[in-house]
Amino acid sequence: MRVLFLSSVFPQPHDPTRGIYCLKLLEALSRDHEVKVISPWSWTWGLRSAIRGGGMGVDLQVERARLDTRYPCYYYPPGLLKDLHGWLMWISSQAALRRMLTDFSPECILSYWAHPDGEAALRAAWSIGVPMALIIGGSEVLLMTQQPACRRRFLGVLRAADALLPVSRDLKLKTEALGISPDKVHVVYQGVDRELFSPGSQAESRRRLGLAVKGKVLLWVGRMVPVKGLDVLLQACSILRARDIGFRLYLVGDGPLRKPLEAQAASLGLAEFVVFAGAQQNERLPDWYRAADLTVLPSRSEGIPNVLRESLACGTPFVASRVGGIPEIAHLELNRLVPPEDAGQLAEALHECLSAPLPCTASDSASARSHDDAATDMATLLGHLGRGRARAECRPSC
Repeated sequence: MRVLFLSSVFPQPHDPTRGIYCLKLLEALSRDHEVKVISPWSWTWGLRSAIRGGGMGVDLQVERARLDTRYPCYYYPPGLLKDLHGWLMWISSQAALRRMLTDFSPECILSYWAHPDGEAALRAAWSIGVPMALIIGGSEVLLMTQQPACRRRFLGVLRAADALLPVSRDLKLKTEALGISPDKVHVVYQGVDRELFSPGSQAESRRRLGLAVKGKVLLWVGRMVPVKGLDVLLQACSILRARDIGFRLYLVGDGPLRKPLEAQAASLGLAEFVVFAGAQQNERLPDWYRAADLTVLPSRSEGIPNVLRESLACGTPFVASRVGGIPEIAHLELNRLVPPEDAGQLAEALHECLSAPLPCTASDSASARSHDDAATDMATLLGHLGRGRARAECRPSC
């Protein structure tokens, strides 16, 4: 089968940790199928790079995966005319698609994130007459429906896509609640790299990372954006410090909220106890999970975050918000779920786990699922589309 993946949620030279899940899924899919990628990148990054004297390099992770990837520049007005961003991403991607089609004839198009990426992929599928499938990762189902400028486009993409692939049962139900036919909504659980993410020595991991071997370590991994609830986590840490509970919190990742969060940590008197470790290469993440006593994810919205799967696979339990599909993988007694937005209950759960930690056995079936398992399920679904499922002739209002 020949698959074209079109989405900006993919590692890029200026952001190599972006969309790692998509890279790993496509790498696994490419073992038995021909896979190519078009990943639009923002012109605003290009402008910043030009000012700094940089250039558009090749992403080494993509190169190692041997995926043929094109990076067209995506032009759009930041913060304005958001309902047109999908169309603009498509316009920006057309030349790359035409060049790719000279020696590649995709049987289907796969995308991640409904708007603007899904709309661009949908228009590409229409242009060459193939079906299109959309992976629904989580927050967009809630966030997009609350934004008047994007809601109509978002729903139009969901209705017009040939298949919708949410990553949890919770997201499947939320998608169907928007009026989408259950017949085209299929759960495809994510996987982890089981060779990379596995249990190991906490002390050795801490030494490799340059951390103190003794002491309690909390870990958060992700992108620093409002939906991740990091402001709530810092408030919970302030409560722990007021109780004189010893710990150090490592925030692994970056994003637009980093500076405000650094200011919040300083204002709460946490500068000594909260370390902003920055973005890390995927290969270094297993040591971070193994080094931690707990992984914390106080998100306001999620699908099933791979961060928690990876943590469990490395033998580290988690404390997380009871949102989205997280309860679907919180089967082990040592994992704790708390209400979102509640710093008090989050602090209490962290205190309980740090005071009487239990050893984690990463034997939960959800954490053991691999990228190859996910790719097999994905290929089966895409194969059904490519074998001629009747496609509606109607077009959405997008």
